[in-house]
Parts: sequence; C-alpha cells; structure tokens
Amino acid sequence: MGKEIKNSNSSYYTDIDIQNFHEKLKAETDLLRSWFDGNEFKSPKRMTGIELEAWLVDKDMMPHATGDEFIKAINHDQIVPEISRFNFEINSSPYELSGRTFKKLHDEVSELWKKCNQESTQFGSNPMMMGTLATLRQSMLTNDTMSPQNRYHVMNDQVLKMRGGEPLNIRMSGRDIVNFKVDSVLTECAATSLQIHLSVEQDKAKRYYNAASIASPFMVAVCANSPYFFGNELWDESRIAIFEQSVEMDCYKSKRGSFIKRVTLGEDYLNESLFELFEDNLDKFPILLPEISDDDPKLMGHLKLHNGTIWRWNRPIIGENSDGSPHLRIEHRTPSAGPTIVDTVANAIFYTGLVEYLANMKTPPEYLLDFEDLRTNFYRASKQSFYCRPLWIDGKRHDMQQLLLNIIYPEVKNALVKLGVHKDDILEYMDNNIYPRIKKGVNGARWQKAYIHMHGRKFQELLEVYLENQKSEKSIHEWNL
Repeated sequence: MGKEIKNSNSSYYTDIDIQNFHEKLKAETDLLRSWFDGNEFKSPKRMTGIELEAWLVDKDMMPHATGDEFIKAINHDQIVPEISRFNFEINSSPYELSGRTFKKLHDEVSELWKKCNQESTQFGSNPMMMGTLATLRQSMLTNDTMSPQNRYHVMNDQVLKMRGGEPLNIRMSGRDIVNFKVDSVLTECAATSLQIHLSVEQDKAKRYYNAASIASPFMVAVCANSPYFFGNELWDESRIAIFEQSVEMDCYKSKRGSFIKRVTLGEDYLNESLFELFEDNLDKFPILLPEISDDDPKLMGHLKLHNGTIWRWNRPIIGENSDGSPHLRIEHRTPSAGPTIVDTVANAIFYTGLVEYLANMKTPPEYLLDFEDLRTNFYRASKQSFYCRPLWIDGKRHDMQQLLLNIIYPEVKNALVKLGVHKDDILEYMDNNIYPRIKKGVNGARWQKAYIHMHGRKFQELLEVYLENQKSEKSIHEWNL
C-alpha cells in the first residue's frame, strides 16, 4: 500500500514543509546520483516477487467494506490494506530466479489466499481477484469506504488541492460510455492489479526498463480482466484508464508537447540509467506527501515516499539487500488481478521471460520501435486485448494473437530456459496456461464479456459463476460459461 505517514490532516502541511521536504528530497537524490556514479548497486542474485491486490465481496457479490476488520483479524504482515475498505493486498516473499521459483511462489500465494478465504468468512465475505469489480457502483465510493490509513486521506486532499478544487473527470467509451465527475481519488480502488518485481543489475537496468515498457501492451493483452465499470461495458482493461484518471494531474509538458500525468507510461525510453527517472521525480512531479523524517539519508525515506506517489506503469525501485547495500528493482504494474492464483503466477513467469528476451536482443528493440508507437500499442491493447493490431519491431502491424503465439511466445520460453527456470515450471505455467490462453484468445475480460453477452447483464450471476470458477483453481481458458 506504500509507506504510511504520521500526519492525518493535509492542512497541517505548509509551504515551508513542502520546501523542507524538497530540500531533503534533493539531498537524497544527490546521494542517489553518487551511488549510480560509483556503481554501488549490488544484485548478487536475480530476484522476483509479486504484490496481488484483491476485493472483498458479500453473499450478493457486492463490494464488502470490511477490510479493516479483515486485516486486523488475519494479522499477517504480508496481507495489508489498500485504498478502500473493499480491497486488500497480498505481498509475496522475494524469490531467486532459478529452479522452481514460480512453483514456490505459487505455493506461498496459494497458502496466503487460503488464509484470506478462511478469515473472511466470519465477516460474511469472500476474497475475489478481478481488475474492476463488475458490481461496484459510484454511490459506494464515499469517505466511509476509504481505508482509515492517513496516507490515503491526505493524498486525496492534496490531489484535489493541486487541481484547484476541480473534481476528477472519469470518461471512457467502449460498447457503452461513462463520463462523470468525482471529488475523491477513491475511484482508484476500481483498478486492482498484479505488480511484478524484478531485481536488475545496474549496468543492465536501462535495457530492462525499456524492455518492461515495450512488454506492457503484451502484458495487458494477456492479462486483461476489467471490462465492466459501474455496469458499463468498456475496455478489456478499463482499469488502465480508470487509474490514470483517478489521480489525474498535469505534472509537466513532454518534449513532444503532451502533458505527462501522475499515472503514466512515461515520456520516452531511458537513455543512460534509471537515475533519469528519479531526477524527473525531483524536478517535474509536485510533492503530494511532504512528510518530514529525521532518518539517515541513506535510507532514502523522502525519495521512496515521493516515488510511491508517482504511478508509472513501470516504476523504478530502490531496495536494500540483506547486508544493507542498495539494489535496483523494476515494478511492473500493468496486469489486472486474477482470475486465479495459477493465472497470476503464469502472468509473472510470462512477464519475466518477455522482459528477459527483449532486454537481451542483439539490437535493442527501443532502437526499432518509436516510443509513441509503443504508447499506441499500449492503449490499443487496453481497449481490445487479443484483438488489436500492434506495431512490432519489424515495422509491421500484426494481429496481436498471432504475434504472441508465433513470434513472442517461443522467444519467451527460450529466455526462461537460459535464465535457469525449471522445465516443470515452464511446462506448468507457460505450455499449460499462457499458450492455450493465447491460442483460444481468452483472458478474464473476454470470459466476462462472453458470459454477459450469453446471459444478459446479470452481474451478480456473473460474479457468482466467476467466484465458483476461481475457487476451482482452473486456469481461465478452462472456465465454463
């Protein structure tokens, strides 16, 4: 959920507080620059891990605002609050990328999910993995359903203050159209995600970050699971637009003339290193949470707090190794939550192999695909997932499904083998999950749309069948309608 803050009242912050925070942020950014210049980041082992956001629903499949009680009762440091009382988040342990990494990840997250199922029953709820909950309605998004953590309430006040009191405008069109205004960032709760972390070596981090950006449209296509918002049929991955508009702020104008927002795919590829992003954080993104700390600057407390309020779809992370030395990670944020744990782990292994393939191509793919074409690919995939035509590095437009199946999938498998991932993990999560999912053109969004088109707009019924399928632990391509 990001770092909690002590202050509970945004009016507590003054211009002097913001100035002081900026000075500390600058000092930490300067220190970070020296770490980059001195090649001080250590990655003794390649590591991965995930964050999985989820919903709580009641017996009628409506969002159930019992998150506070649920989190308190479960009392587990890997299961934490999210922005609304409808949501929670599971954090996995970090795992070394070798052998049966993904089977270990699967076993751990399954066990945590089992705990969530067991504990939620006393509150009359079920946990559910879905990008945007189909039964959510605008009237449910009130201050009473926002989580009590100070961070969220202050962030809400600060965003609206920086917008000059202007409400946020949520607008999107698919088969249906939504266009409404809200006076809270709580709409962000309708964008639950899977976040995949990969540690990277400093000298290769630029290539991996650019690769993560290029991978984003393909991850959206494979993982889409949010087609319905307030009962409207919109994009296959509506949560991309929902999240971008839920905290929408014009932060700065790019060199191409467009405004870069608080939630962003970015302005361009990296040229030299991940430090460019932290430099942009300091110079170009207004401070939302100016919470002052007296901690050692080496802990990067102000830098991390600020970075956590800039929601890049691929976010740079400064972490610490067990010996206290710093390491670099990339947090990939484009996939939806769900539909099942096995699908979630399959999404993580596919991303890992895809980035590994792209980052190690002889000719860097960022030399072959203009960033604006990448951006176009990203939003086309968000709208139509498997059924769009992205521009590939060969300069040609391809059918998304065929490009994934015939060109990308084999390369991803090869990359995983070279990485040392066990053949049984590749068989279980790639051959038995990702491949048939792509071949059938089925993801969570396409299954949901097929169900509604077959049975009518019966969203309670949709979620009852969805939950039954989710509990069966079958992969999405095996689900019945």
